[in-house]
Amino acid sequence: MVRAVSSVRVPVRGDSRLWLEGSSNVRDWTCKATSMDATIEVESKAGSKGTESSAATGVNKVIVKVPVRMLKCGDRHMEAQMYSALKSSDAGATHIIAHFDRLPDGVVTGETIETSGLLTIAGVERTVRMTVSSDRLPDGTRRARGTVPILMTDFGIKPPKPWGGLLRTSNKVLIQFEIFIAPII
Repeated sequence: MVRAVSSVRVPVRGDSRLWLEGSSNVRDWTCKATSMDATIEVESKAGSKGTESSAATGVNKVIVKVPVRMLKCGDRHMEAQMYSALKSSDAGATHIIAHFDRLPDGVVTGETIETSGLLTIAGVERTVRMTVSSDRLPDGTRRARGTVPILMTDFGIKPPKPWGGLLRTSNKVLIQFEIFIAPII
């Protein structure tokens, strides 16, 4: 049987989530993305001509886009500070974008993947590294989880200091995600 290799775009399930965690001299904070567009491109090996079966064999590309204005923290003043710091009114800074291409051979260890890719925040693009853990749920759904630690200053963002500097935001932020991919037939 001859097998062809092709790429298939797989949307993520609606219950996938992404959130930011940080701290200040007053309290820790979390902002959740209420909307995100995420697509995973997988390599698929199809059966011989006329055969409908196929199987996913590897990840080619992952793209995640989060509209800045869809990050919600539960406090409108904090959100206003965040939108300003992330330059959300600038044409090139309306989204946080992560783009990871095919992983090189040898980086997969069990259900853990070490990877790097491009992250664009406030219109500034940087290469980032992360560890993604993956597992298969009982219904066949694939779940991927990870954390990308960043420094705001690496993206040209001055950590907010509202109220005349009484509140000081830490430079370190964790971008966390949990993405669900329905089983590929």
